[in-house]
Amino acid sequence: MKQKKIFLFAAPVVVIIAVLILFNPFGSGKNLMPQKSLALIDETDSITFWVTGDAMMHLPQYTSAKNPETGIAEFDSCYTYIRPIIKSADVRLVNFETTLAGAPYSGYPKFSAPKEYADALVRAGFNFFVFANNHACDRGGSGIEGNLDFADSVKMWHTGVFRNQAERTAKYPFILQTKNWKIAILNCTYGTNGIKAPEPYIVNDIDTIQMSEDFKKAKAQNVDAIIVSIHWGEEYQPKPNSSQKAIADFLWRNGADVIIGSHPHVVQPMELVTPIGSMNEKLVMWSMGNFISNQKDHPTDAGLLVGFTLKKTRYGKPEISNVRYIPFYRYKNDIRPGYFLMPGIMTEKNLDKYIPNKEDQEDFASVMADTREKMNAIDKFTEVER
Repeated sequence: MKQKKIFLFAAPVVVIIAVLILFNPFGSGKNLMPQKSLALIDETDSITFWVTGDAMMHLPQYTSAKNPETGIAEFDSCYTYIRPIIKSADVRLVNFETTLAGAPYSGYPKFSAPKEYADALVRAGFNFFVFANNHACDRGGSGIEGNLDFADSVKMWHTGVFRNQAERTAKYPFILQTKNWKIAILNCTYGTNGIKAPEPYIVNDIDTIQMSEDFKKAKAQNVDAIIVSIHWGEEYQPKPNSSQKAIADFLWRNGADVIIGSHPHVVQPMELVTPIGSMNEKLVMWSMGNFISNQKDHPTDAGLLVGFTLKKTRYGKPEISNVRYIPFYRYKNDIRPGYFLMPGIMTEKNLDKYIPNKEDQEDFASVMADTREKMNAIDKFTEVER
């Protein structure tokens, strides 16, 4: 009887020891999970971005860029100094804040630019236009149709406005598939200056009920990340308001990884945040300022290029890394096309050559100081030359 008790006690111990020897999880350092499942996602798998703010065309820009001999507006030289920078990323996104409704061309309050304006942005390196902004309906259906026809004709990635509900259902959220990545891009605006999109056209609004459904649809497609380009906030204010922050909280809760803000026409700070319930940092650019425009009041002549990298962790979660920025100055002079985007560090290295006028130099210095103060609130952001 005693021997039977010893056997009953010892048998389970022997089995446990045998299992430990067989798998040896502590001695070899090998994970008990199948190694193949961990190797499905390469930690070095990444995709790079340059993003920026509002591309606007006021009438003085058109007049200044027009070639007197041909009558054609030539905008390409506006982007001479930033073209090599933009083209270095996989995804290059800009808020296209005008319409291609044809002549007569106009600026504020109802924008319409010539096709050459959009062509120059494509040649500058942009490959993604977001269209949902407060000027999307300026020229009715002809403006919306013009923007969509152009983007489709040059095979430009785009989202935010649609010809009808069927097109929105088929193409939204926009799913960007490149470099082994599947990314949902959402785009919406706070409004369209009181001008409703004519039926059957659709401009995405900041509608949390609809947006919740859009997030669900994106997640159902097993995307690797969700990016939201959003037109929000209060014009000319240097900091985000309470409405922006509340909307951002909604976007984080629904799964956004990056928020790209536009509309205030001035640069607002950007932040890396870890929302409640998340283990990963998220990136928000509250406002990128103007990309190019004829707005004159300081600091509407300031803008940002923000670069970042999305990297896949071995568990399939997107990790934001290498966040960097280039502050630039919208320099206006009498040389056609009259408007030039001047990157900070490059311009400072040879200021007298690039901006010879002392008053303009002072304005440039003020723009750089203001923008850098907003960016330097967090030491994880690096200013770069290119």
